[in-house]
Amino acid sequence: VKNVDARNNDSKRIIGELEAQAPARFLRPRRNRDGSPAECDGSHLLRSMDHVFFAGDLNYRIDLPREYVERCILDIQQTNNVETVASLMNKLLRRDQLLQTISSGRAFADFNEGQIAFLPTFKFDKGTSEYDTSHKQRVPAWTDRILFKSDKVRVLEYQSVPEAKHSDHRPVFGTFRLGWGIVEKTKLKGFARKPKRSRSRQKKN
Repeated sequence: VKNVDARNNDSKRIIGELEAQAPARFLRPRRNRDGSPAECDGSHLLRSMDHVFFAGDLNYRIDLPREYVERCILDIQQTNNVETVASLMNKLLRRDQLLQTISSGRAFADFNEGQIAFLPTFKFDKGTSEYDTSHKQRVPAWTDRILFKSDKVRVLEYQSVPEAKHSDHRPVFGTFRLGWGIVEKTKLKGFARKPKRSRSRQKKN
């Protein structure tokens, strides 16, 4: 629990620092009623952006024993049954710390993520496909993530690269389609001007 709290606090600190460092021409500083600068907690930044992406090694883990996680991964790798794979993945994802954090609102409130359909990306022995065989025996986890905050994003692709073995992480990438002006165009249709009456008709009346 302490590690999860620390990761949650890290995310809030990073977003708050980004807000504090944003140039005034990019983000108008928020002020208190007395005119003094308001505390930069990141909320002003998040509310002011149409699309926000937060990506990297977020370091959240899976709250399950290593033996159980490895057994699930091995079963996933050895079966071609789609339903079996989905069931095993759900068993792991239900105990994913980041998904639990977002669901509870403790951090990354209103953020979303594409569907995870790839195996845990951490921690590998470098140059191999073996999960951590050191004395620490870390539990495999989805530490590397891409989150987004927007109602105009379509996730086209969200995957890892298992062939990239130069690190103890597997890189994650995503392809997204962003929308602009969708709401605005809809609103403009409702404000279409009514056609003017012709002068000839006005004279008759």
